[in-house]
Amino acid sequence: MQLIFQSETEALAVAEQLYNVERLGNILISGNIDFRALELAVGLAQVSFPAFSFPIVSSLKCRLPFPRHERECTDENIPKIYVACLAAYNNGHLHGLWIDATQDSNKIQEDINWMLSWSPVADDESCEEWAIHDYENWQGIQLNECEDIERVSELANLLKEQGKAFAVYYQYYSSDASLEDFQERYLGKYEDEEDFVYQMWDECGTLKKLEEIGINESYIDWSAIARDWFIDSYHSVGVGYKETYIFNRH
Repeated sequence: MQLIFQSETEALAVAEQLYNVERLGNILISGNIDFRALELAVGLAQVSFPAFSFPIVSSLKCRLPFPRHERECTDENIPKIYVACLAAYNNGHLHGLWIDATQDSNKIQEDINWMLSWSPVADDESCEEWAIHDYENWQGIQLNECEDIERVSELANLLKEQGKAFAVYYQYYSSDASLEDFQERYLGKYEDEEDFVYQMWDECGTLKKLEEIGINESYIDWSAIARDWFIDSYHSVGVGYKETYIFNRH
């Protein structure tokens, strides 16, 4: 791969900050460039970003143009997917793009098409097939390689809006997962099942009524009541210390 700078001075300033590059005048030559390191080096040198030349396509792992901030999702907090070109993958190249999954499905497809158009094997064969090879920030939700893009967008937005509770719900009710069903089933986050029973009794005034007739709450077997409630009426999912999500079973 050749990186073409506007002058020898600019090429030298960047070359001094990179490993495994050879300089010929205003051109840097590298077999496997670290693009993030290149972006940093260009920024530190305060020079114009270089043009690219791809004389040996078979040596490329990814030929997406850099910087690619307008396309690649770098947000560490939102659900995203890494979509790879299968034609490139089958020819030994790791070519793909991290995509913001909370976008409209049409926008996601546009990003995928853009990534495929830059495939290192695009000149030799058709590049239309892709697969989801990785994903981040889904809080336990599992995606398969051929997940429907509309479903990906829907789930990502529900997760973004509803938070971890939706991820917990989806892992249990995935076949029927929807916003309406989630809103009907989800009852809240509690320390544990006994805490849920206590809070429900407190909210409906049962504890106050017991207190009025002289029954102290310390005599109540919360564990036994919780076991009875959760046999068929409620479902709980404990995900951490004092972090239990409660759902209606019906």
